[in-house]
Amino acid sequence: MMRRPSKLKSCVALLDIGTSKVCCLVVRFDSNETPEIIGTGFAPSDGIKAGAVTHLDKATACVADVLSQAENQADRRIDKVIVNISSTQLKSQHVYQETDIPDNRQITAADVKRLVDSVIESVALGDVEIIHAFPLGYTVDKEQGIQDPRGLYGRKLGVYMHLVTLPESQSRNLVAVLDRCHVQIDMKVATPYAAALAVLSDEEKEVGATVMDMGAGTTSLALFLGGGLVHLGLIPNGGNAITRDIAQGLSTSLSGAEHLKTLNGAAFVSPRDELDRLFVPGLGDDEGSLQIPRSYLISIIVPRLEEILERCARFLETDSRFLAATRRIVLSGGGSELESVKEKVSKDLNAFVRLGKCPPVKGMPSQFGAHTFSTCIGLLKYAMIKHKNMPGDSMGREPARKGLIGKVIKWLVQNF
Repeated sequence: MMRRPSKLKSCVALLDIGTSKVCCLVVRFDSNETPEIIGTGFAPSDGIKAGAVTHLDKATACVADVLSQAENQADRRIDKVIVNISSTQLKSQHVYQETDIPDNRQITAADVKRLVDSVIESVALGDVEIIHAFPLGYTVDKEQGIQDPRGLYGRKLGVYMHLVTLPESQSRNLVAVLDRCHVQIDMKVATPYAAALAVLSDEEKEVGATVMDMGAGTTSLALFLGGGLVHLGLIPNGGNAITRDIAQGLSTSLSGAEHLKTLNGAAFVSPRDELDRLFVPGLGDDEGSLQIPRSYLISIIVPRLEEILERCARFLETDSRFLAATRRIVLSGGGSELESVKEKVSKDLNAFVRLGKCPPVKGMPSQFGAHTFSTCIGLLKYAMIKHKNMPGDSMGREPARKGLIGKVIKWLVQNF
């Protein structure tokens, strides 16, 4: 009897926990699995910095508020969420491992299962959690470039794996926040990966591209090549560092500095900027205001932006194997909205650069900026991709290390 393909559960909840904001989408699927947003929640972040929980009570109150907003709008209870992981402790790990094939016989799917199982278990022995596991390629008797080893004869089978890991302490803090909100985690997705899924085309994933997500607390990088994620990293600096520089340099409030950056900031100084005058509100009880040329504001922004881009460049140069992915950069996140930032990134990183745009989803609220829910859209895409490879609904399981191994093995078996 032929098994019917699995279907997404009628609703999924997507939770983006970031440095500047926490937001949630409740998405409903129709009979054709077309998504529609039926509930949203949004609040400025509190108790969270650079993706890490810094104050348990404040973070819990913030997340609970956002979940409550989304529940009330959707008119349904949220008990499981697909959540992003933004920690600067996320690490890419590339592992190569071999196993013997007895009697030089044909390689089977069971052999692949055992090898992948062994790779993941060996990494998971430490105090780390594996968030993602991607087989990048196989070898048979040292012969490389093999995509499907099943049926081939050989004495040794090898696999190259890309693992995305996180210290268990970081994961436990996030779980503690959601436990206090009486919500379980259904899936965890690295923020760079989610950001990339939201804005990359299939062709860009195949030919090679890097998504630079310019967030408030971090700038993340996700490198795609050959159709999959091959490397990622996070720079512990983002738009908030620029805002602080403006506030300190002009002696104004952080909110005033953010306003100036958003409306008048740029990545390059032009001759006209010397003529444009800006009013800077005073700090605290100072009722007066300072008048400055726009060029002075930009002169504060540029050094910090260049520092961030320099750190990104150093990261992108660490592994020459992925050079093709660094030649094309797609920008996302709030920082990508800074005037002329596309040209600045192109010049400093010597790459072709475009601004990433999320695909439209029915019911998306219009009162927020285009980047506000981009990570949530990436989480949605991740959920839709995953359900094709495993039966059951996307909100119905609590992930575990053993379960992750099973999912990877299932992926391999289904594709072989």
